[in-house]
Amino acid sequence: MPYRRLPNTDQARLRTLRAILEASSKQNGDSVVSYKSQLEAKTCLQNFEQLIFLYQQMYESQITSNKNFQNVFQNARLYLSHFIQVLNMSIIRGEIKPEMKQLYHLPKDTTAIPDFSSADVLVKVGMNIVEGEAERIRLGGTPLYNPTIAKVKVYYDLFKEHRLNQLSLQRNTQRYATQVNAMRASVDDLIVKLWDQVEFHFFPLPPFQRIESCKAWGVIYYYRKGEAQLTPEDDISKPHADDFSRSNSKGRKVQDDPINKAELSGSNHENVLFEEQTQNELHHLPTKMTSKAHRKNKDVSAQQSLLSLCFQ
Repeated sequence: MPYRRLPNTDQARLRTLRAILEASSKQNGDSVVSYKSQLEAKTCLQNFEQLIFLYQQMYESQITSNKNFQNVFQNARLYLSHFIQVLNMSIIRGEIKPEMKQLYHLPKDTTAIPDFSSADVLVKVGMNIVEGEAERIRLGGTPLYNPTIAKVKVYYDLFKEHRLNQLSLQRNTQRYATQVNAMRASVDDLIVKLWDQVEFHFFPLPPFQRIESCKAWGVIYYYRKGEAQLTPEDDISKPHADDFSRSNSKGRKVQDDPINKAELSGSNHENVLFEEQTQNELHHLPTKMTSKAHRKNKDVSAQQSLLSLCFQ
């Protein structure tokens, strides 16, 4: 027999609940699923469907926003790296003292560019660059050009804005995902409760008809590996071998019983029955007794024939 298994995706759970409610709306006569369970299924379907819709909406918004965020991230990283390169070349040319790199929180004994592969690093280093350049100018330094700090700050602020928006979308998506995950357990419990009522209602039916009826109500069945699938022929009742042998033995007993034959054929067969019984008895006697009885019968028949001649 196949075994049932709960849905393993959210869309499969929604299809199962819809199938049960759709079949309930078409049923006539006795209720397969109780009305209380139908009301629970409707409420659960609406809440779960709405929650999944909000989660998918937030997830799609996050994916769309992430594409724009990556473009802004690349621009901010490009302008910040170029500004640091210009600062290093100014120090090499002697236009700016090496000690001024401390204002940018950069090591003065190296010209390496910080690793901007992470958005968090870019936020921290970008803030140090903007504040360091403003402090150097306040101390009387000459502003750097190509790119200017004003243009760097524009791309840096745009990056921070998109990053905050992206983090907000990620939090919302994670919150809805947590709610969906928490609701899956209650949905599965409700599906088990509904399936139990459906299988209990169709339990008196034959196997194939019972399985097909339960499938129409959204129950999901799986066959084990190598297991033969049910067919309509499995519902046809087959006579048991013992019943068949008993019926045949009864038929043979009625046909072969000489007493029943004699009763059905009438009094004309009484002599035949007596002769058959006599022959059967003689057959089971020993050989010597059988021969003696046979000679005795011959003598009796000879005496009867002589008597009949005398009376004539």
